[in-house]
Amino acid sequence: MRLPALLLLLLLCWPAAAQAFSLGPLRQAKEWLADQASWSGYYKYETAYRIREPRSFGKMRHIVQLRAAKPLGELFELTASAWAYYDMVFDLFDYDTVTGRTRREEGQPLNFLYNQLLQEKDSPRFDLRELYLDVALDTMDIRIGKQWIIWGVLTGVRVVDEINPMDFRELILPDLLDYRISQWSVKLDYYSDYGDVELIFIPDIRFHKPAPPGSEWELLQTVPGTTFPETWTLENAEMGIQLSRRLLDTDLTLSYLYTWDFFPTVFRRVPLRVGRSGEQPEFFPTFTRMRMWGATFQRMVFGQIVKGEVAFVKGKYFGLELVDRDGDGYLDHDGELAKDHIRWGLGMDFNVFKTDFSPGIVQWIILDYDPAIIQDRNDTSFNLFVRKELPQQRAVLTLLAIALINLKELYLKPKVTFDVTDQFQIAAGADLFFGQAGSFGLIARGGRATDLVEVEQSQQFIGNFRDNDRIFVDFKYAF
Repeated sequence: MRLPALLLLLLLCWPAAAQAFSLGPLRQAKEWLADQASWSGYYKYETAYRIREPRSFGKMRHIVQLRAAKPLGELFELTASAWAYYDMVFDLFDYDTVTGRTRREEGQPLNFLYNQLLQEKDSPRFDLRELYLDVALDTMDIRIGKQWIIWGVLTGVRVVDEINPMDFRELILPDLLDYRISQWSVKLDYYSDYGDVELIFIPDIRFHKPAPPGSEWELLQTVPGTTFPETWTLENAEMGIQLSRRLLDTDLTLSYLYTWDFFPTVFRRVPLRVGRSGEQPEFFPTFTRMRMWGATFQRMVFGQIVKGEVAFVKGKYFGLELVDRDGDGYLDHDGELAKDHIRWGLGMDFNVFKTDFSPGIVQWIILDYDPAIIQDRNDTSFNLFVRKELPQQRAVLTLLAIALINLKELYLKPKVTFDVTDQFQIAAGADLFFGQAGSFGLIARGGRATDLVEVEQSQQFIGNFRDNDRIFVDFKYAF
């Protein structure tokens, strides 16, 4: 974190600490911040227990989040939020038991081998999540600073919404904003009778953050030697435009985004000919640019909300099977092939028997498909969110289901939340994973990097965590 941002955050949080002081300047600063400033936050305790061997608590995490907003005259408002958390599970239990990795199979994926069984803890942690200045003009709003920018209309699905990268410290299990990574950005919204225009400029280049190496959720670790682009340069900045208008009782948007692929493209020189068996694979991971043209719609139909998104993407690379069509003895195209593709999604929100249902379907279609690409030409997923209120019990029942059709994988999250008071909640539920674990084409026998064996490639996602089924209980006090 940059020093000016840290100092400004400390200044915003000063009223709670300044009570211990009686010096004039400090008291004046406290009074200035307290005047018309709004404060909110929460304390949350999260605990989870893995129900498969080796059974263990996976987290016992204490979280504190604080948010403040301070008007600065009639046109400006300053907002800041931060959180800090500490996981005491590593103080009470053995690391290997907590992470479920007391031993490694002989056929461990090569990406695990790179990290040599590192033991990195996701604790303690402090993040400045937001720090931005709002400028409100007659026909224009400007937001400058660290923020989230969210496009798209489908809940929990990223079709057009590819602006902020994600933090996979717990895979996709946290709430939506808890696994998005905020970035220093400029966002300008212009409003007119003919429609609205949103312009974004992001010089703060960030990428998906994998789970800590050796953790329970380790997957797709950063390969050593990955080339990262220089941040805070005009050349590497991300930028986009979104046009919004209501037409024929339908909310419509058109967008263009010049961004990065948030996963690195792992170019690799892999020997495949028998005569080259003594050579070691070489990896050249780097991040590549993408261009996205997108559109969304949202409309009320017979009292129900129908919504959809579509995007055309150029510059995305897809991994290849172990093929050597040109006969040079090495994996073709350095293992990655750029192909245009289309993403589309369709969803609906409706209520039946006083229960809210939000089903949705998303599909990727690779154009000019090459059979050597590991990913299928059409990759389909289905998601469902169900919400049922029980007013007499002051409880809410929810169910999240994500099915990856091609990979034959399923994730289920049943949850019940009790409102003990207006400020205090207790939630309990489960995270359940179904599917097969993946393999990445090369495995190490006996844990030796020099003894690599080719296997059939299978890129799985949810199935890699089929042994991580867990139950959880959360306590949250908001203030």
